[in-house]
Amino acid sequence: MNQKKSLSRKGFLKTLGISLVAFPVVGCSVRNYQLSEDHASLQNNPCGLTDPAEEGPFFVANTAEVVNINYTNLPGIPIKVQGKVYGGKRGNTPLANVKIEIWHADREGVYRPTGSGDVTDYDSSEIALRGHVYTNAKGEYAFHSIRPGIYGSRRRHIHYKITAPQHRPLTTQTYWQAEKNNQRDSVDRNTEECRYIHFRKNQRGVEVGTFDIYLKA
Repeated sequence: MNQKKSLSRKGFLKTLGISLVAFPVVGCSVRNYQLSEDHASLQNNPCGLTDPAEEGPFFVANTAEVVNINYTNLPGIPIKVQGKVYGGKRGNTPLANVKIEIWHADREGVYRPTGSGDVTDYDSSEIALRGHVYTNAKGEYAFHSIRPGIYGSRRRHIHYKITAPQHRPLTTQTYWQAEKNNQRDSVDRNTEECRYIHFRKNQRGVEVGTFDIYLKA
């Protein structure tokens, strides 16, 4: 691991040039999301509550609030993940102000950093492809990034840690449909269908997919 450098939370964000109020990215700003028209409304939920999946060894706490978690402009195929978070007694109430922390590998399958802990444990140059968003008043969220590469023998995947008031916290992962490693990956067996995201390329060349999240109250 590279030499660590102590940074305050404010100092880390200032170093990256990131504001907690807004981050410019393709017509979006923090908590002002524009979901694509093909986002499915809540007709039914065949998968029930979203299943958990292991956190893995590379979770870093207190990363920045950003819509574009590829704020260091690493090379790769651009993606957008969007969706809604539901909860409540019946599990169908859109939830506002839900914190969704996101992290994944770069296109070579490398995590940045290849370690865990707090963001202040690392120099800002070591942090990439990590961040968090909050759902808006309609329960909607979205983030931009790049398609991750394959880490080890795993499937291509994205990690999420989801925290909502009066609901159980959830750590989970999503996957790509029709990937060669989907059946060979020994982690997170019996994945429900709703955590396999179907991505479609939009007019800007961004691959867009939907992941709706259902939390237990």
